[in-house]
Amino acid sequence: MKTPAKIAWISCVGEKGGAEVTMLHTFRVMDRTRFHPVVVQLRPGPLSRELKELEVDNYVLTEHRMRNAWAVAQAIRQIASLAKQHHFALLHSNGFRAHVYGGLGAWKAGIPEVWTGHTAEVPGISTQAILAIPTRQVIANCPRTAQFFEKAGKPTKMIWPGVNTSQLDRGTSRAELAAKYQLPADRHWVSMGARLQRFKGQREFVRAIASLPAAAGIHGIVIGGSLFGQENDYERELRALAVELQVTDRITFTGFIPDADVAGLLGASSLTLHPAHEEDFGLAVAEAQALGVPTIAFATVGPSAIIEEGRTGSLVPIGDQAALNQSLAKAVAHPEQLKELGRAARERSRRLFSIEEHVHQTQEVYSRVLAG
Repeated sequence: MKTPAKIAWISCVGEKGGAEVTMLHTFRVMDRTRFHPVVVQLRPGPLSRELKELEVDNYVLTEHRMRNAWAVAQAIRQIASLAKQHHFALLHSNGFRAHVYGGLGAWKAGIPEVWTGHTAEVPGISTQAILAIPTRQVIANCPRTAQFFEKAGKPTKMIWPGVNTSQLDRGTSRAELAAKYQLPADRHWVSMGARLQRFKGQREFVRAIASLPAAAGIHGIVIGGSLFGQENDYERELRALAVELQVTDRITFTGFIPDADVAGLLGASSLTLHPAHEEDFGLAVAEAQALGVPTIAFATVGPSAIIEEGRTGSLVPIGDQAALNQSLAKAVAHPEQLKELGRAARERSRRLFSIEEHVHQTQEVYSRVLAG
């Protein structure tokens, strides 16, 4: 029997953002008779625990800053050494800066590299330097990202991130969630799932909830916390805004919670909002839609592809708070229409954005690259 090819993913972080969620979902579905997943983690964190639960080999390197050139060079040498020692067939760099390690580590070890790009990067000297590192194949997560890498002369294939419906369908029940997070069971829930960063639009979410009268019976739920050490003061700002707008009794901030609770909260919501000012995909949007929950979002790249206007949700101009408020008020005033939108959303998202299709296409890339 043929030994599965070892595919070593390079992860710059030890926490779990959208890119890492897609990576974990990929491992859950991957054909392990053909491919053996491995992760080289460039900093410690809770990601290691989840990898262990999935029985994925994990090598955690010493944490360092990218501005420390000597430490970066040491990490690249370690990756190349691991590749030779453990017979990695291919390195898969998960993110733009991961390519510094994966691209050069693969070159030093004499093996190919695949590089997943999650966004179009800001032009600059460091961006040009990273783009100059060779790769065999770029996987882009959306058309805008694909165009960015194609313009840079990289061999590029666009593959939408996937939704793991089997995991979503095991979400925590509404009754358990109401008790656990002290949520009002007699109100309609409107939720938003995203890490806490200003560009994600939680401020706009709070303002939209505040625009509704209390008699509307809507309770807002902000799911997520700060990641990667960025904007740690943002939650305090959001809570202060809720106090200012006098909606502290109508909004709950959950912080980071178990995946089953996230799925349960999204699925138990009557509607989700995603007013991100920039979003190349928006996994929480695709997940909510797959759970049969309509979504109102700013018309950024990802949500515009996931949401079918007027059929599975609504898209409003980016940054237009008044349009967001109006769309929310109109939606909650017609609960029967929300159910109809939700049914269409469930069918469309599960058909177009399945993790099985994402993994199928990713494995095709592996096979083609390994065949030389």
